Amino acid sequence: MKKIIVLALSAILVANISAQEQRKEAIRPSKEERVEFEIKRLTNELLLSDQQAEKFATLYREYAGKLDEIFKNQEKIKPEEGKPLTDEQLDKRAKQRFENTKAIANVQAKYYDKFRKDLSARQVEKVMRLEKPCCEKNGCKDGPKDGFKDGGKPMHKH
Repeated sequence: MKKIIVLALSAILVANISAQEQRKEAIRPSKEERVEFEIKRLTNELLLSDQQAEKFATLYREYAGKLDEIFKNQEKIKPEEGKPLTDEQLDKRAKQRFENTKAIANVQAKYYDKFRKDLSARQVEKVMRLEKPCCEKNGCKDGPKDGFKDGGKPMHKH
């Protein structure tokens, strides 16, 4: 009898863990899905024609890929377990951040001109999010939120 109860509880536990993993995957879209979501959102927000939308989507995928490369090539500097980062590690991380900031600015400058060929300056500002983050403009108490929740909805609105 005890064996049956233990087996039943084990089966329930395994099923629960599996369901949790599936939910995590369902909530967090892949990079490609996030880019496609952004393209769709921006296409609607910018009121692009079908022809503009096609050109925009191609260019935006390229732009997002260049930004993604910067972050992929970033060295992850993590402290040893139970120890804080050393001064040398902190220095290296700060310098890397500066380099990434320069690289991002270079990519944005290059693609600003490319986007401007087909879009207005106001539209490009929305595409590249050159305006202040919503929380900075609106004074949110909980700060800016990155990422998606519930299948692609922003975490909060204003």
